[in-house]
Amino acid sequence: MTELPDRMVQLLAQIRAGRTSAQAALLAQIAHGRALAGSYACVVDELPVTAPVTAPVTGPLAGIALAHKDIFDLQDRWPGCGVKHGASQVGVQPAAAIKALADAGASQWAALVMAPHACGATAQNPHFARCVNPLDERAAVGGSSSGSAVAVASGMTYAALGTDTAGSVRIPAATCGLIGLKTTQGAVSTQGCAPLAPSLDTVGILARCPQDAREIWQALSPLSLRKPRDNEVSCQVWFPHQGVHRQVVEAIQDWIAKLDIKVSEVDITDEFEQLNRHAQRVLFYETAQTHRASLLAGHADPAVQAIGLSGLGLPQAWYQESMHARAAFLEQFVKQHLRHADFLILPALGCLVPDWACVEIGNPDFDRSQLAGMHAFMAFVNYLGLPALNLPIARDAQGRPICIQVLARPFAEHRLLDFAEHVELISQVI
Repeated sequence: MTELPDRMVQLLAQIRAGRTSAQAALLAQIAHGRALAGSYACVVDELPVTAPVTAPVTGPLAGIALAHKDIFDLQDRWPGCGVKHGASQVGVQPAAAIKALADAGASQWAALVMAPHACGATAQNPHFARCVNPLDERAAVGGSSSGSAVAVASGMTYAALGTDTAGSVRIPAATCGLIGLKTTQGAVSTQGCAPLAPSLDTVGILARCPQDAREIWQALSPLSLRKPRDNEVSCQVWFPHQGVHRQVVEAIQDWIAKLDIKVSEVDITDEFEQLNRHAQRVLFYETAQTHRASLLAGHADPAVQAIGLSGLGLPQAWYQESMHARAAFLEQFVKQHLRHADFLILPALGCLVPDWACVEIGNPDFDRSQLAGMHAFMAFVNYLGLPALNLPIARDAQGRPICIQVLARPFAEHRLLDFAEHVELISQVI
């Protein structure tokens, strides 16, 4: 195969039409990924892939070679979780999400770098070389699914799985200008995925276009139903009063003005602040319980310490209060903002994508406000358990992406991807 198409759906169409074989497509993707790997420092380990020679692989993703965050159990391999390389162990079974993709015919050729133990809003990781943002080598890469974003944005893989506990799919998608789908809590099994805060952890998807993301989502959740798209889409939009760069607000306003969508502006500041407090409680407490042994022994990774030590001192009663209130908060939020509107739109990042040095703790150029801007509007979504989509809508003066976050009702992943396809089509016409 001489040249790979830009999109996975285009390659799948070629395979299904018999214009190329699944074997040739698989080998071409692996060769392409390997050729790029040295430039972006996002691969932890290459994995053995058996091309479908004697026993052709079948399924909707047959012939697709993917790479994923190194947080998932694989066949005969424990993940390195951002602190080491993976470890061979006969008998280890693939994580549920990995198995779902394999059952759909996909292969995996690489495990990708992540923030240590999935703790971190950036790619900062003392255990591996710094990931390079393919859009701008000076730009930050979000975390914790940093390697997944870099691999997709660079073209090393059409799509990648990540995990999202407090923005860890949506933040790297925003810094690298990608589609980043955080799925509904419980929609995709986290079995075989190393935990951070189990009640917040979700499996997510990074891709360059919504059509490719949908193929992955359909494989992960084959029983999810795609309903016909409504002719008119209605959205609420929230512009936070603080913590959002003026250019981000202007970009969202300009983007909305160009599209054929019905939008009403709302102010959710008070409920956001309340939800965010509960989200932080749950994140800190559950991280502390997950990593309790290493925290008490004094050898937890610094990224884990930053969250976990606070969690150790958090009263259990506070945590229980937040957990007991969770369902009521979700019901009220959906009733208030998603009952009469399809989506709630808000900024993905509060800041413009910063230089990596500005968000690296310990760097002379470190700017705490820039780091806060990368994750400020993320964690409350995990507490509610809603699906959310990062969607690029513009570029700043440096050519770095400006993105929105789109929230929908539980289990409305197909509707989010429909929306992304719709606005992509409209944007191409404008």
